Amino acid sequence: MAAKKLGKIGNTKVDGSFISDGFSNWKAGTEKFRKHDESECHKEAVERLVTLPATTRDVGEMLSAGHDKEKADNRKQLLQILRSIRFLARQGIALPGHNDDEGNFMQLLQHHGETDSSILAWLERKRDKFVAPDRSFVQNEILQLMALRILRKVASDIKTNEFYTIMADETTDKSNREQVVVVFRHVDEDLNVHEDFVGFHQVNSIDANTLTSVIEDTLIRMNLSLSQCRGQCYDGASNMTGAKRGVATNILAKEERAVFTHCYGHALNLAVGDCVRQCKLLRDTMDTVHEVSKLIKYSPKRDSTLQTLKEEMSPDTPGFRVLCPTRWTVRAASLCSVLDNYTVLQTLWDTCYEQTKDSEIRSRIVGVRSQMESFDAPRAQVCYRRNGLVRCCQ
Repeated sequence: MAAKKLGKIGNTKVDGSFISDGFSNWKAGTEKFRKHDESECHKEAVERLVTLPATTRDVGEMLSAGHDKEKADNRKQLLQILRSIRFLARQGIALPGHNDDEGNFMQLLQHHGETDSSILAWLERKRDKFVAPDRSFVQNEILQLMALRILRKVASDIKTNEFYTIMADETTDKSNREQVVVVFRHVDEDLNVHEDFVGFHQVNSIDANTLTSVIEDTLIRMNLSLSQCRGQCYDGASNMTGAKRGVATNILAKEERAVFTHCYGHALNLAVGDCVRQCKLLRDTMDTVHEVSKLIKYSPKRDSTLQTLKEEMSPDTPGFRVLCPTRWTVRAASLCSVLDNYTVLQTLWDTCYEQTKDSEIRSRIVGVRSQMESFDAPRAQVCYRRNGLVRCCQ
């Protein structure tokens, strides 16, 4: 018989021929196995089999738990980023700034980090944090998704209410680009009127065919049918209301129930403008108020001087309001502000005339001061209403 070899497992000595060399004497197997059951090696192995699962975790489970924790933290920070972008978008505030760390978006996240340190830790990451300048396309995509979500909600409401009216107008932005504004008007089941703005559309031309294409493209994008359109509302420009090639005519050719209505605001503005132009006194009055607006608001120095004089002479009256350049029907506030600050304005012209060296500005000041001092008072009696009281200025 071969000599027995002794081995060692942990601190327990074992029969080397049984553990290390295997077992082949199966006739004595039952006795050998029973003897092995009583050995310290077997007892220690059984003890480890029972205690280890209770005190340790499976490697796969540990990796999975770490992944779940990381995923939950990433989701938490992404939701905070989404809320911050939504807040800035709702307030009309730009996300970037003059550098990477001073933008409104980063500053808002750092402000949240004052109460949640995990956000600051997230911002310290080197990659995949969705806030770095090279990841701005992600932020733009988030904004686009939010905008599309709003448009889908508007389209769903219009479909629920079934019928709608198209309202559109063209305007030029500060970059001198033509843009078309599209609005949908609809009434819900409780007879509440909704006017939903759906966006600006930049165009190279404002001819009737281009504007009609913009409206039709907007309907397609929002999955709305022109057959449900029951009204159109535009200004009186020929490209909008032309009898042969206007936008209203083009839409009516495709849906005859889309009745055109001239915008009441534009119509009223045109009527008031024509009425004012028939009266020389009113024309001169509006010209004078317009000149007052330009002299004050185009000069920070004169504007500051007016505020100083107003605090000294008439601190309780409202300030000066600029004359609206495009809408006659909202110019009453400017006219009232001139009447309320009449004495202050006359003092302002005396002060500014002495301080101004530019001959053109001095001549404009003399003209306005002369108009305010020597106009035909009996003919220029002006009555206006403020806070329920009728006041007259002669």
